[in-house]
Amino acid sequence: MANQTTIPAKGRGSIGRPKAATVKTHWISFRVTAEEHFQLLDKAQRSGLSPGEYARSRALRGVVRAKKGSPETQPVFGEATREVYHELRRQGVLLNQVAHHCNTHKIPPPPEMSALAATIMALWQKLLTP
Repeated sequence: MANQTTIPAKGRGSIGRPKAATVKTHWISFRVTAEEHFQLLDKAQRSGLSPGEYARSRALRGVVRAKKGSPETQPVFGEATREVYHELRRQGVLLNQVAHHCNTHKIPPPPEMSALAATIMALWQKLLTP
């Protein structure tokens, strides 16, 4: 019998994304205030990293400090802006609930939606004007 050699199909071993040397399979999440979020984004952008990479770098290689009694972050927004932001969030949650209800039950939005949209736009204008 003749010596037969099998030739593997072309590209058989390269299907899908190649495996990374270390696969990140665990999650750690934490909540931040609006001021802390903007500070994290700013610091990550200035360092040329994504916010996740920056937080991971600081957590794993940064300086560990003992927790102080008072918050370390300086407020970025004034109290008036914080109140407008809070009200805008509340109105957005309400809008989302109405939209979810309308989509779930396949009904048209109520006529009061235009007033809610106007309120949200007015709140955005308060935030955007200096």
